[in-house]
Amino acid sequence: MLLTVIIPVYKTEQTLERCIKSVLGQQVQGGMEVILVDDGSPDNSPALCDTWAERDNRVRVIHQQNRGLGAARNAGLDVATGEYVTFVDSDDYLAPDTYPELLQRLGEQPDVDILEYEMQMEGSNMANRKFSNGKWPDARQYWLQTRAWWHSYACNKIYRRSLFDVVRYADNRFCEDMLILVQLLERQPVVATAHLGAYVYVWNDNGLSANATAKKTHELLETQIYAKQAMRMSLFSRSGQDFYRTMLYRQIDLYKASGEVLLHWPFVRLICWLHKLIKG
Repeated sequence: MLLTVIIPVYKTEQTLERCIKSVLGQQVQGGMEVILVDDGSPDNSPALCDTWAERDNRVRVIHQQNRGLGAARNAGLDVATGEYVTFVDSDDYLAPDTYPELLQRLGEQPDVDILEYEMQMEGSNMANRKFSNGKWPDARQYWLQTRAWWHSYACNKIYRRSLFDVVRYADNRFCEDMLILVQLLERQPVVATAHLGAYVYVWNDNGLSANATAKKTHELLETQIYAKQAMRMSLFSRSGQDFYRTMLYRQIDLYKASGEVLLHWPFVRLICWLHKLIKG
């Protein structure tokens, strides 16, 4: 089996068919399996998953109690058999011929462990993610040179499955995509980017990304602090200054929401207090 596609499913009966059709329409040479993980969805999604499994022998279904996106991805990883693995969220979809082009690139560069490809943003004002063809034997340089914290999505990447032998998603944690990416990069994979295909990210006003809370902001900032340490980032570099600035913005958001300070830098508490005083 060449490719395993893991699709967590929760309350997406309106978009699930579009998602599955876009995946099964990819003509993958070498075999593809699609694992639908019903994460205790209370709508008609579980029945739709079972219908697709009966319709297409490439589809497998896991039903479990609701445990969150990370646990659903882990459940898929536990049974995946492909040499490579990728993820698709069930409210998103793929452009035609995306996987065949990417897998051909991986066949031409068999040393690549993570291949990142382009994203189209639908229903939001976020910019599309475009990539040139590049390759980084040093994972830290990939993180710094591409400013990967701005595109640490899980779903626009194809991974060598063995990378997940000792790495798993955190349960019920916000911003698990960035955390898992950093943990994978710590294993020193060869990373490549490709000007190929498209993962279509559909903005959902009810989704996790659209509904930040103080707890989620805390978890995001914790992840950024971990990434800064793991990737050995310095304030005295252009990329480091960019990342530090995003951390400071999250710290201000957290202070406004809860009064909590995680960044123990000089004057951070004063900056947060002044921002809250001036901006309300």
